[in-house]
Parts: sequence; structure tokens; C-alpha cells
Amino acid sequence: MYFRLLIVLACLIFGFRSEAQTLVFAQLTGSPTMSTTGWNLTGAAHTGDTGGDANVDPDELILTDNVGNSSGAIFYNQAIDLGTCYQWNVQFDFRMYDGNSADGIAFCFLDVPPTGFVSGGGVGIPSTANGIKVVFDTYNNCGGANPEIQIYSGPGYNECIAGITTLNNVGGNLNFLRSSTYNTAVISYNYGVVTVSVNGTQYLSGTYNLNFAGYMGWTASTGGSNDRHSIRNATIYADIATSNAGPDVSICSGQTAQIGSVNNPNYIYSWTSAPGLTQTTVSNPTVNLVNAGNTPLSQSYTVMTNLASNPNSCPSFDSVVVTVNPLFNDTLPVSICQGSSYTLGTQTFNTAGYHPVVFPGVLGCDSTVVLNLTLLPNLTNNQTVHICQGASYTFAGNTLSTAGTYTQLLQTASGCDSTINLTLIVDPILTSNIQAAICQGGSYSFGTQTLTTAGNYSRTIQTQAGCDSIINLTLTVNPVLASSSSMTFCQGQSTLFFGQTLTNTGVYTHTLQTVAGCDSVVTLNLTVYPIPASPILSGNSPVECPGDVVTLHIEPVANAVYNWSGPQNFYSVEPNVYFPVQIGQMGNYSATISINGCVSSPSSIPVSIVNIYDYNDFDFPNVITPNGDGNNDELDIEAMFKSCQEYQLKVFNRWGNLIYAGKRFDAPFNGKDMSGSILPDGVYFYLLEFDQKSKSGFIHLIR
Repeated sequence: MYFRLLIVLACLIFGFRSEAQTLVFAQLTGSPTMSTTGWNLTGAAHTGDTGGDANVDPDELILTDNVGNSSGAIFYNQAIDLGTCYQWNVQFDFRMYDGNSADGIAFCFLDVPPTGFVSGGGVGIPSTANGIKVVFDTYNNCGGANPEIQIYSGPGYNECIAGITTLNNVGGNLNFLRSSTYNTAVISYNYGVVTVSVNGTQYLSGTYNLNFAGYMGWTASTGGSNDRHSIRNATIYADIATSNAGPDVSICSGQTAQIGSVNNPNYIYSWTSAPGLTQTTVSNPTVNLVNAGNTPLSQSYTVMTNLASNPNSCPSFDSVVVTVNPLFNDTLPVSICQGSSYTLGTQTFNTAGYHPVVFPGVLGCDSTVVLNLTLLPNLTNNQTVHICQGASYTFAGNTLSTAGTYTQLLQTASGCDSTINLTLIVDPILTSNIQAAICQGGSYSFGTQTLTTAGNYSRTIQTQAGCDSIINLTLTVNPVLASSSSMTFCQGQSTLFFGQTLTNTGVYTHTLQTVAGCDSVVTLNLTVYPIPASPILSGNSPVECPGDVVTLHIEPVANAVYNWSGPQNFYSVEPNVYFPVQIGQMGNYSATISINGCVSSPSSIPVSIVNIYDYNDFDFPNVITPNGDGNNDELDIEAMFKSCQEYQLKVFNRWGNLIYAGKRFDAPFNGKDMSGSILPDGVYFYLLEFDQKSKSGFIHLIR
């Protein structure tokens, strides 16, 4: 279902009175617990209980507790447009007590409801609030006799503002307003005339013609003193019909669907003309559509509903989507192996040929599938293989070394079974082991080889059966009287040379006795390399946006090997590093250099991003004035809020129609629709979408 412009919480028929509305627009009631569904609470506002009634149930809306400098508010989340709705009234009980008299309670009709904590001038009304405020003030800072009733229409509020209509406590006639028990207030709006009554007596009235969509609710504050401010049994009446386009419907191509709802004789219906719609002025027209394509087709229908008895009633809207599913016919080619079968739907087939099968489709839209079945043959292969003992043979992924018969089932290129039968024969081999020793500089003859180096050697002779006969020789070479070797390592390391710990560059000797009884002098040439200094790093951080390229640089050092490390397992061996940085990659990046295998201590350099703000932090403006004076002529989000985050902004008129859509770097919204036409003054709904999140609200266009 599409967004409804207005939502009526409940419809209760009362006895007809010319000065009152008959339909409930919104309520704050409930027992034993007050329901706040559809209402937005801010500041200190909460449901609870005071001493003002006979029960202890949380059936009261407490705007402030009896503490100093506290503010609270509650506003209904649907608007009433005074450009089309000319009458409403509200009835509620209010109580101001439990402290030492501080400010009071205000009923407000505002173009933009307060969000977050309510702050600003008296009785918790924000300084930017625009609309009608009816105030029951227990402490008037302008010097009048307290308490006082006030009516003001316009931006902002304080007790001393110009144009405010007041009635103060002359002769004590308003002493009852601050009381431990509840008083009942009735506030009505009738073609611009606002009247205020308490406990059945009218106290104040004035004319305030408004033509914008506004939100109704209550605010309160305690200021420098304290009182508990609460309301209960609150009902807002307005003549608004309920639109019901019915649930979304899916049908088959060529079928008929009924949309809408049961006819209400008190309503007048008007459907937006669309393909397949039979009538446009009934509550439940029928739709007949044909879908000749292969994918579902969707069509939207919108109904506008008014009260038949009241030409001045507020219209409401609702939409429904009818989806028309296509009818399918297809051929399915399938190949199976001989001896197998194939099931399609509830039928099983094992013979080649064409087999039609009918399937009930989406919402009963039948589909016919013709199965084209092909039978493929199976294959068998036999083979014999000889290997020598100790060798192996790979058969279908398995390594075999034992004689025997093996079978492997494989699939042919066509997907059918292929059976391979292997007979493996293992022929024996012969192995002999010998040992020999020579002195350094001597030699040993092994077959056709003359050996001078110690080690393990093998010689293969072929047996009569064709397998190898292996002779394994272990040759030992005894050292001569002198030997020399070289070694290198890094500063801080050491080596053990015949019981001596060496840490410095030099030539070291040691005398041994060989196995043959001859002395042998061992010489070690040792080189100790220094540890290189930590590298000098530079870079272009911080960068402007996520995704911008970061450049990191190591000052070159001759014959050096470089090694970078950083967040998210970053690694590089290049002296110059370039990469587009994201938020998760911010942090310190370290680098070392190594020369001759000796590694320096690390150096580090920070990488950061300047603009990582999210549009959740963006304070969206509520007014633009595209009058060409160069000030506030357009809604330029990128100029107002510096962020690299991609976004899409959509603006709708009060009928829910999209009149502007733009993304980052697009031309900003300047009071014109997408065709370039100048838009009229009024309140428009915006939707800002970013990173799978969104924020929305209303913006006032004033030229």
C-alpha cells in the first residue's frame, strides 16, 4: 500500500452540533495505561500517574515532573492542512500542581513539530515554532495577574510578544487553573476563529487565518521554579474521511480483479484514471488487464475520498497495486543415462521423446512444459598395469602400491557412468646398503662415479624382471689438517665457535683431532653487519574523503629492503605506497628497512581522513526562499554540510508526488520541479537517503 496523506485513528459518530466536528482525528486515552501510538514524545514527556485522579494507573501524559528547568512535549505524527481543512476542535483535561508554580501548558498547531529535546522560550515552545499557541500560563513574566490564558499565532513565543491575546487573573477569576485536580479545556478552530473554553465557560477568542499543513500537540516547561504538568482524556476532532484502496492484488493475464472497499454512503470516491479501470466514482471498481510479456506487470490505482455531507471536509488518499502474472509455455531439453529416469512435476519418464506436462502457475496461471528426453549410453574399460615394488600408480585420484583389482566409477562427458577395471601387478626390486670412509682430498669409485664429497649416494641396476636393484652408499669424508669457513649475522646476534661466544667481526681459529687421528685447524671468517637506522617516512595524510589516495614514502637508502605494515593486515615492500583509504584503514602505518638481512627499528606515520561525518549529524533546514536575492535561494546540501558520503534527496508535494530528485554533485533544489516549473509556496516533504539509511521531514518554501 502507498503512503496515505492523512490517517484517521478512529471514527466515532456523535450527536450533530454546528460548532463541533464529528470525527475523531487523534486521541491520547487508555486504561489502565495511556496509549501513545502515533504520537512523538520529546524532552521530559512520559506516561505516568499524578495525584489528580482517583487511580494509580499510568493513564496520564506527564509533560514535566516537578523539577526546575525541565521541558517536554508530545505531538501527533500526522498533519492537518488548513488550506483544505477549515474546522477542528480539541478537548482535553489538564493539571498544573505539585510544586511552587512554574510556567504552564500550551496547546500548539505548528507547521513543523519539535524534534529531540524541546527548548527555547516559555512553556517549552521552541523559538522557531510557527503556528497557533494556546497557553495556560501559571507565571507570567510580563507582570500580569497570574495565572493567565493566552492565544498567539506566528513564529516564536513569549508572554510579552507583540500581537498576543491575553486574559489575566483579574479579580481571581482564573485561580482555578493551577489546581490539584484536573480542568477540562475545549479549543476550536472554525474558519480562522479560535475559541478557548475551560470547564464549559468560554474565556478567550481571536481570528487567525492559516493555510498551511500543521501538527497538533502540547508543550510544557517549569522554568526557574517547579510544577508537575500533565494532560489526559485528549481528543482531536476533524472531518476527514478514510480512504481504503484495498490490499494489493495478483491476477493472471486476462482475469478480472476487484479493488477498493465496501461502499460507505457517507463518502464520495474519485479514482485516478488508469489502464483497465472500469469505473472511477465507486468505492470498489474492477480491473481487467492483459500481460502479453514474460514477466509480471504492475499497475497502481489511487482513490481520493471526501465526506458526502461536508463539502469542506479534508480529502484523503490511498493506493493499491494490481500485479498481472503472464502465462508460460516452454520446452525443456533433458539428457539422462540409460537405465535412469526423470521426474517432471508428478510424472516420471524413462523413454526418449517429447512428453508434455501441465503445471499450475502463480495464482492458478497454468504453464505447459514439453520435456524433450534423450537417453545416453554407459561405458566400461578394462586395463592391466605393472609397477615395481616401492613404486606407485595413480588411479582416478588414488595412489596405489599394492597388487590387486580396482574399480572406479567415473562420469563421461555426457554425465553417464564410465566403469574402469584396473588389474595392478607389483614386480619385486632388490636393495643393498654399504658404508665407506675417505680422507679429505681423497676419492671413492662407485660404479662409473668418482666421489670426493661425503653424502648418501645411490646406484641403480636393472634386474632381470625389469625392476631396479638399488645400491645405497653412505660416504664419510674425514677432514684434513686445515679448514676455513665464513659466517655473517647482524649486530646484537652471536654464534658459538667451539665453546667460544663470538659477537664481533674477525678471523677465529680452533684446532681439532680428526677421526683418523690427524690434527685439523678450523678457521672461521666472521662478519657482523650493523643494524640500519630507522627509516624516515613522509606522506600526504590527512586526506579529504574516504576513498582518496594516500601516498606514503620512505626516504631511499642504498641496498635497502623495505617492509610496510598497517591496519587491516596492510603489507608492502615498496618504498612508495599508494592506496585509496577507507575509514577502517585509518591508523598508524609502520615501516622498517633491512640491509644485509639486518632489520632496523620501525618508524610510523599516521593516516587519517578529514571528512568522515555521516548525514545523521546533518541539521536539515526547514525553510528556503528562492526569490533570487542570493540568500537561501536553494537547498545546497553539500554547501551546508561537508561530507564525502553519497546521498539522494527526494522532495514531494503535499499530494505525495515526486517533484525533485537529486544526488551528490547534482543541481540543488531551487524551488522548481524537475521540468523547470516554479513551485508554489507551501510545505513540502523531503526524504534524504544515504548508506542504506534515511531521514525525512518537511521544508517550507517561501518566496
